Amino acid sequence: RTPSSATMAGRAVLRTALTALPALRPASRATLRPVAAAAPRFMSGRVPNPDPVWKQDSNLDNVIPSDMDQATGIERAEMLAEMEGKQLFEEGMVGPFGTDANPVMVESIYEERIVGCPGDCDKGNTSVNNEMRWFLVTSAQPYKCASCGQVFAIKKIKGAEYNF
Repeated sequence: RTPSSATMAGRAVLRTALTALPALRPASRATLRPVAAAAPRFMSGRVPNPDPVWKQDSNLDNVIPSDMDQATGIERAEMLAEMEGKQLFEEGMVGPFGTDANPVMVESIYEERIVGCPGDCDKGNTSVNNEMRWFLVTSAQPYKCASCGQVFAIKKIKGAEYNF
């Protein structure tokens, strides 16, 4: 026999009441606390941001920071060196054509460095070729460019002390 619609509706009401019963417990059993002790709540549900560790001057609120303000790491070290009139890294072509007996010495504070070669160095027409060949030179052994035959080796130098 199938239950009537009234029986099914009664069961649904009973099930809803049993589910909501914990929320309907008497106020005497609930813990009450004064309103002043309650944690502040905001409409957005977010906690307000704490004060920053450092603050800018009030007249600098809408100023875009400079490159020096944002630079970190090696980029900052390069900028500090340029401000002192020094060049942290030798970026131009250095010296004559490197051979097995007299390789081009690439200065590095690390055990390896990425070096670029235009590839036509032996013919002297490097301005014609715009395609650089990039390779990794390690301190373990010199590297010979497959295109022009120039040899590169690492010259380990002590890193400058910069506060960055």
